[in-house]
Amino acid sequence: MMELKSELATIINTLTSKKIIWSDQNAPTPNGDYIAMKISSIRFLGGTDYYSKPDSNELSKTQGDREIVLSLTCISEDGMGILLELINKLELASNLDLLCQSKIAYVSIESDPIDVTTTINNNFETRCVLQLIFRISKNYSSATEDNIKAINSIEISGEANGKQQANPFNIEMTIG
Repeated sequence: MMELKSELATIINTLTSKKIIWSDQNAPTPNGDYIAMKISSIRFLGGTDYYSKPDSNELSKTQGDREIVLSLTCISEDGMGILLELINKLELASNLDLLCQSKIAYVSIESDPIDVTTTINNNFETRCVLQLIFRISKNYSSATEDNIKAINSIEISGEANGKQQANPFNIEMTIG
């Protein structure tokens, strides 16, 4: 999960040029404009993950997609403008390489930017929040190998007497 957080922080920093911190860290906040981020949820997209053919040790590689909801809080006098510019930049084809290098895909906006300005010690702190949806590979968040018990061969033997044949016959077969 730390690798995913690092990649997301790099992407958002590159596109906004703002300091990035992770929410809920019980640490001092930076001076000036910054963006606090939090992975709000990881969604399983349904269906079964892909499993490769098991190797000789009966290990199978797995692959699956996940969607993450990334919550951003921009603390800045121009927080709304910064987050709107971020949305515009995420939708530019020229920024696809930045996302692809990190194996992260931008999907959509979960919720529009909202002004949540608050009062701290009789002073206003201008804040704007936004939730974005990204798609990632399961490899960021979980194990990617599974020990599969594979059937290597099947032996069939016996007497076949289908469709009420007068003379049944013996069958011996090995598959695998």
